[in-house]
Amino acid sequence: MAKRITDLVEVHQIKEQLVEKAVVHKKNIKEAFDKRTKTDNFQVGDLVLKWDALKEKKGNHGKFDASWTGHFIISQIQGNKTFMLKSMGGEAVFDGPVNGRFLKPFFV
Repeated sequence: MAKRITDLVEVHQIKEQLVEKAVVHKKNIKEAFDKRTKTDNFQVGDLVLKWDALKEKKGNHGKFDASWTGHFIISQIQGNKTFMLKSMGGEAVFDGPVNGRFLKPFFV
């Protein structure tokens, strides 16, 4: 009976150690991922290009076709990396918001 109790205590200790290792590993993975993430902080009025998703698939574009469209102006920030765009003339371009990962800065 005493051996069974010591075995259970040992199993519980091993489980706690594994949980601690998992937390440390998760933290390290998050730090490594955060180092590589792009942090473009767009503001209202910035000039941007939008990724052309229609040309993304193989066969829908030529070798030298541009993958980015426009020059657009950010007219509104709607949340975390969600933007409304307008054309250079001032009219709204898309029906809805555009995710920030599909935008890149445009410099004149």
